[in-house]
Amino acid sequence: MKSFKVFGLFLLLSTMLMISCGDKEAIGDLNIRFKLKYGDQPLEMFKEYNYPVTNEKLLFNRLSFFISDITLRSSEGDFNLKDIDYLDLTQSHTDPVKANGLEYKLSGILARNYTSLDFGIGVPKASNALQPKDFKAGHVLSGSAEYWSAWKSYIFFRPEGLIALNGEVKPESPFALHLGADEAYRIFNINKSISITENGVTNLDIEIDMKKFFDGKTLYDINDTQQIHSLFQIPLMKILADNLAVAVK
Repeated sequence: MKSFKVFGLFLLLSTMLMISCGDKEAIGDLNIRFKLKYGDQPLEMFKEYNYPVTNEKLLFNRLSFFISDITLRSSEGDFNLKDIDYLDLTQSHTDPVKANGLEYKLSGILARNYTSLDFGIGVPKASNALQPKDFKAGHVLSGSAEYWSAWKSYIFFRPEGLIALNGEVKPESPFALHLGADEAYRIFNINKSISITENGVTNLDIEIDMKKFFDGKTLYDINDTQQIHSLFQIPLMKILADNLAVAVK
């Protein structure tokens, strides 16, 4: 009788385990490949390009940004991949340029067909109202290097480089067109069919055209302002943020 009870208990546990395993949902990975461009050319750090319309020679030596609320959309429901992260595209676009740009892999995603990917560039308002000291060590928002204490804002998008101004033959004048403050936060929708397969890796290419960052909707007057570091420059930041909104696809 005792052995029968033990066998019955074993059978019950085995059945529960099989049901549990059968109910386990299939998952896969998404590899987002961020690629910088300048017009119809791949963008390479330290390589010279022409500024839109006015044609001053310029080069980039850094580009980095916060990415937030990364979410896959589908008819079966949305899947949040990441709340906040920081991406530095500088090294991946320094000679020799990597063909795949910066590869950003996200794992453990429910295997299904998605219709789009949404994300923000910058730090959402609730988090941007906090300071690095409000986050635990190691958190992506705990570092002070990407925070403006005078603005009480993180630096959302950070392109830097050199440009030839005032008769310079070669780019020698530094530019740092930093975007920050809640007014510069922008949400992007990549409206593409994205199929996540069980145990597979799906590649998704996202391009950022830095020529459009200067002239996507409105030509930015870089001759007038090469550095953005003050609160009174928010109108200039909004011009660039609106340009960025059409530069990402």
